Amino acid sequence: MGFNCLNQKDIACLLGCSRSTVSQKLSGNIQFSQAELIKLSDKFDVSVDALLGREPLEVS
Repeated sequence: MGFNCLNQKDIACLLGCSRSTVSQKLSGNIQFSQAELIKLSDKFDVSVDALLGREPLEVS
């Protein structure tokens, strides 16, 4: 499953939270936890630094 296929409900399921919580996280009202960032980085096989914009996101 790639980035283009995900919706907020899918991300909520992956992280174990509600869709509204994901919406707040994506809008910057709530920060993602370290554990959530690790889950996302593992799911998409990218580094946490790439998720945070600290290094380029290389798409293959």
